[in-house]
Amino acid sequence: MNNRVKFFLIVVLLAAISINYANGLRGLAGDISSFVINIYVNAKEGFANTIDEHFYQRDEIRELKEKNAELLELARVSSAYAAKLNAMLKEVNLSSYSVKTKAVRALSYAALGDYNKLWLDFDGFDENKIYGLMYQGYSAGIVTIQDGRALALLQQDPKSSFSVYMGAEKIKGIAFGSGDKIEVRYIPLWSEPKADDEVITSGLDNIFFEGVKVGKIVIVYKNESYFTAVVEPYAKVEVPGFFHVIL
Repeated sequence: MNNRVKFFLIVVLLAAISINYANGLRGLAGDISSFVINIYVNAKEGFANTIDEHFYQRDEIRELKEKNAELLELARVSSAYAAKLNAMLKEVNLSSYSVKTKAVRALSYAALGDYNKLWLDFDGFDENKIYGLMYQGYSAGIVTIQDGRALALLQQDPKSSFSVYMGAEKIKGIAFGSGDKIEVRYIPLWSEPKADDEVITSGLDNIFFEGVKVGKIVIVYKNESYFTAVVEPYAKVEVPGFFHVIL
């Protein structure tokens, strides 16, 4: 083999080695680049999620602070009105007026598939009394006793009933559960209930006190001897947690 052939073979061998080495470097560089990019993307997503969570918590805290301020103001106003009312009652030799409630926790549904009956964690109840039930400030139903336990009948339950007023004229009626709505029955034919009238508890049944908001009338229809009003309730108890029982 002459020198030219040797030289040519050496050049070819060096070229092949350089090409393979370059490809290896490019592969290594590509792997490093992909690794760095993945780190960057993951870090960016994690940072974005952290920022989103921070702003969500900040907004939630702000909203809770605003609601707390509203509740504090409402408590102050209510206390002022209660003091004034009790002063007036004292002048006419009547007993003072006070409303007592108790927070109770829902334990479980009383029966599978029936979302209008709930067992409550309610100690010290009077077995001879029916209690009014509130949820987020609205009427939610009644509390009765079954098998020695406190049973909540939400206001959509057919066995839930309580006395109400309707509209500015305070038209009287009795609210009954009717599926996802409430029906107010036994409305006198000489009265004029109408759609969009607000419905509140009357307090005449010794279950609720007067003024707890129930909902708004959707439609009114006539029976043989009275009107019936279909009411869209304000309280939407989708995931039951805590209620307030009127003592």
